[in-house]
Amino acid sequence: MTTTVGPFSPGESWLYRLDPRAKLWYALLGICLCLVASRIELLVGVVVAGQLVLVGGGVDVRRIAALWGRLALLLLIIVVGQSLFTPGGATLVHIGPLAITAGGMLTGLRIALRVAGAAIMAATPLLTTPINLLVRGLEKVGLPYTWGMTVGLALRYLETLAGLYQSIGEAQQARGWDVSSRNLVKRVRAAVPTLIAIIIASLRLSDSLALGMAARGFGLKRARTHRADIAMRGADWVALVLTSAGFVVTLWLSLSLL
Repeated sequence: MTTTVGPFSPGESWLYRLDPRAKLWYALLGICLCLVASRIELLVGVVVAGQLVLVGGGVDVRRIAALWGRLALLLLIIVVGQSLFTPGGATLVHIGPLAITAGGMLTGLRIALRVAGAAIMAATPLLTTPINLLVRGLEKVGLPYTWGMTVGLALRYLETLAGLYQSIGEAQQARGWDVSSRNLVKRVRAAVPTLIAIIIASLRLSDSLALGMAARGFGLKRARTHRADIAMRGADWVALVLTSAGFVVTLWLSLSLL
């Protein structure tokens, strides 16, 4: 696997140079913190801190904006859905038989911040680590190589499937398959041929991938060797300690403010 595919984009900053295990530990603790924290102020702090780490680590702002663009619709659905269907607090707006309540809006905002924070934390190692090093880091922490390779391949081919969807959609539109003017229900029904084509293309791709991996000896019961291995350096241990200390302090604040 090359280092220019998948969500990773090349960089030379301190965040890119960190060992994959330090970044995986950061992501794990950050996700746990998003699940445990209940105060909106702390969740906002986690989201802002995650953003600052990405920006300070040299990640392209356009990639961060693209991440928020993918999250925007989901976060909006969470906030609106919770506001409409979670009772509690003062009623802010009536929409027919439904009502947006203050308590529901706060609950939706809390869940949305948790999702956004967890996504930012999980994206940090993905955006700053080549897939081959990420797989090696997962192997170093005890995950079987086949499992780590499965994770790496899944990340590698996410963008491939997205490209397939776009290419197939454009090919169908070139043949007169235009659904832009239809209502939502008809657009969903019209997407079925595209999905069928994607499934067929994905099956062909997986078959070719399986043959290629088998030809390279994947799955043989032999000890693997590595041309260039990873090793923890002083900066990696410092990042590990700072991440753990930040997690403990934030967790203590979250529990003490309950």
